[in-house]
Amino acid sequence: MKPLTQMDNRELFSVLAGDDVIQQAYLQKILRLYLSYSKKNHFDDDVDLKTIVKEFSEGKYGDLPEDE
Repeated sequence: MKPLTQMDNRELFSVLAGDDVIQQAYLQKILRLYLSYSKKNHFDDDVDLKTIVKEFSEGKYGDLPEDE
């Protein structure tokens, strides 16, 4: 399977709704980081999944937490 950073929005949505639980959990952690970051910085603009993954890969939201 392609890395998340190479997927388009449709493919990223499929990961969230699909049965690959490892990629699904990883993407969910990225989304939680984004939500936390956007809440702290008072962002309320619409952002697509591809942008969130790209910005995460650039280090914008920080590191993923260790296993919860």
